[in-house]
Amino acid sequence: MNEVTQVMPIHYWGTGSEWFWSFCQFVTIAATLIFIAKQVKLQTKQTETQTMSHVVQAVYTILERWDSERMQRVRCDVCSRWKKGKREFDGACEYIANFFEEVGTFVNINAIPEDVIWDVQSWDIEYYWCIFEKGIVKAREVYEEPVYCEFEGLFSKMRKKSDEKGVPPVDEPAIDEFLEREIRATKACLKSEKPGTVHVSTSNRRF
Repeated sequence: MNEVTQVMPIHYWGTGSEWFWSFCQFVTIAATLIFIAKQVKLQTKQTETQTMSHVVQAVYTILERWDSERMQRVRCDVCSRWKKGKREFDGACEYIANFFEEVGTFVNINAIPEDVIWDVQSWDIEYYWCIFEKGIVKAREVYEEPVYCEFEGLFSKMRKKSDEKGVPPVDEPAIDEFLEREIRATKACLKSEKPGTVHVSTSNRRF
């Protein structure tokens, strides 16, 4: 007796081909999703790199302004007068306060992470706020508006992180030491601006 083997025909077109096209559709969708996932991952890495590049550039610009000759002369003048007991919140003090007001705005809009600013300039922010606080309060009474609110908010954020890291708060003895350091550092840097000398940075980083 002859065995008859019946082979079912494979249909790629017409009736019975639905399974084939469904499979093709599945493969296409899967491949597309994999491609999209890879593109998103690549774009995410590129975005992170670009973001960090912008942060580095922003920090560099801030520190460049802080170490500029004009700012150093103002800081030296303010700290020298403050050290002698002439503690008036005048135009020179406002120049420094305005700088920190701008930095506070950058942090407030998340243009620069708080941790980054804490690492590079929290020392200056905390001390100058404590030095200028009474003068700023009086200025608010005169102008009848909360001037330097971004500076104050920046100080609060930096102080909160300092507390978390166990950094002692600013007190009068510490302010006296800070004034002496600022005078010494700015004078050294201004002197180094002369031809044939080495530049000295006056950015007071904690680390």
